[in-house]
Amino acid sequence: MTFVHQHPQALFVAWQSFQNRAIYPVARMLSREATPRYEFTYVHGVLDAQNHGFVPFRELSELRRVYLFADLPPLFTNRLMPRSRPDFLDHLQRLGLPVAAPNIPEPELILARSEARKVTDKLEITAPPDFDTATRTWIYHGFARGVRHVEGAEGAMQAVQVGDLLRIERDGTNEWDARALLVRRTDRAPLGFVPHILIEDLGWLMDHGVEVRAEVVKVNLSPAPVHQRLLPRSTTCVPSCDRRAVVRTLARSPPTSGSESP
Repeated sequence: MTFVHQHPQALFVAWQSFQNRAIYPVARMLSREATPRYEFTYVHGVLDAQNHGFVPFRELSELRRVYLFADLPPLFTNRLMPRSRPDFLDHLQRLGLPVAAPNIPEPELILARSEARKVTDKLEITAPPDFDTATRTWIYHGFARGVRHVEGAEGAMQAVQVGDLLRIERDGTNEWDARALLVRRTDRAPLGFVPHILIEDLGWLMDHGVEVRAEVVKVNLSPAPVHQRLLPRSTTCVPSCDRRAVVRTLARSPPTSGSESP
């Protein structure tokens, strides 16, 4: 496959409210060709998130300012596993990423694939889908969510193998999010949920008759972290689709009032 970018040019930060468990996109970081390399800004979703308990990051407290950084900001680097750790290569293998030098992935790709979760907060980091220029398909790698909350998912995972095809269906009984999309085996055994970054756009495509395919890329059974159990690859062919439209909900930023290079 030939991808437009070898590592993500954009990372989105999402936050889950303690009040209503809803997930809100709150910020975006761009990797630029210009200097300084990195651009951080809050996105439109932060305004909704504030109504449900979100507090701006201490070092990035102004919602309408564009922050510029020469290096990856601490908000992101603090969520990377140090390469000096003895289990770093095992970590990459769980993410389905190359482990042999000189092909160790860029930090942005590791963040996007791992979702950079920590037990101490409710943040996650994701990237937009990649575009395969050879097949003109949108491709997204993202771990199935909510595995521990889906009855029977852990048991159903035991029979899943790399390369298996999966089904994506609406979850009409979800009391927390009516847009939720379930990931199922082909025999309809439930495995988890589609990542939040995708549900609006995939749901819209499915409602308009566009086929969304999913197959298993990686299975990490216990004792691997439960949020990294199942890594599907979702693909959809929409030749007329502009990449900016795929993440249209996330990319709306509040008006800015200038920039700052810390």
